[in-house]
Amino acid sequence: MYPVLFKIGPFAAHAYGFMLALGFLLGILTSIYFAKKESIKSETILNLAIYVIISAIAGARLLYVLVDWNYFSGHPLEIIMVQNGGLAFLGGLILSLLTILVYAKISKVPPLKILDAVTPAGFLGYSITRIGCFLNGCCFGVPTQLPWGIVFPPGSPAAAAFPGEALHPVEIYASLTTFAIFLVLTWIYRSKKFDGQIFFLGLIFYSIYRFLMEFLRFEPKWVSLSIYQWMVIPLFIFSVWGLSCFRRRSA
Repeated sequence: MYPVLFKIGPFAAHAYGFMLALGFLLGILTSIYFAKKESIKSETILNLAIYVIISAIAGARLLYVLVDWNYFSGHPLEIIMVQNGGLAFLGGLILSLLTILVYAKISKVPPLKILDAVTPAGFLGYSITRIGCFLNGCCFGVPTQLPWGIVFPPGSPAAAAFPGEALHPVEIYASLTTFAIFLVLTWIYRSKKFDGQIFFLGLIFYSIYRFLMEFLRFEPKWVSLSIYQWMVIPLFIFSVWGLSCFRRRSA
C-alpha cells in the first residue's frame, strides 16, 4: 500500500525495512524487561541482540529464497534486496534459536531463561513487522469476497499475482494474532512455574497460528499443505514434548 514511507533526498525509508527495524528495537527493549525477571544482565541481551538480528535476517532470507528459488535463480541480485520484503520467519527462528543456544553456552547463562525472556519480545517484533508486509503488499492472502478484502495497488507483489482482486489481509490478521499472543505470554509470565514454560508455549501458539493462517495465504502447496505448514507440524510436536518434559522435571 505504501512501500516507501518517506524520502529525504536520495534516501528512501522503505515500509518493510522500517517496520522490521522498529520490530527489532522494541523486541530488544522488551527482552531486557523480561531478562531482569530472570536475573539476566541487560548487557547480555544487548550483546546477544547483535547476533540474533544477523542470524534472524540471514536465516529468514535464506529460507524465503530457497522456497521461491525458481524466481531468484533468474534474478540473483534480488537475493540481497531485503528492504523490499521477503523474509520467511521460520528460517529466522531456526537460525536464531541456534545462535541463542550457542551464545548461552559461551556466556554460561541458562539457555531456557534466555529463551523465556526473548519469546514474548519475538511475538511483539513479529507483529510490528507484519504491518510492514501489509504496507509493502507482500506475504499476501488468497482472494476473498468478504467486505474487508483488500485490493492492492499496481506495482505491489500482491497486485502482480491477483490484479484488481480483493484479498484476505492476512498481514493484518497475523499482526493482530501475534500481538494477542504477546499479551497472553506476558500475562502467563507473571505466574511462570518453570524455565522453558514461556518458550515452549510460544512455539505451540506460533505453530497453531501459522498452520491455520497458511490456509488464507497465497503459498505454493505440496500435498495440499504449504512448506511452512509441513515445517510447523514437527515444531508443534517438539514444543508439546518440551513443555511436558520440563514441567515434569520441575514438579
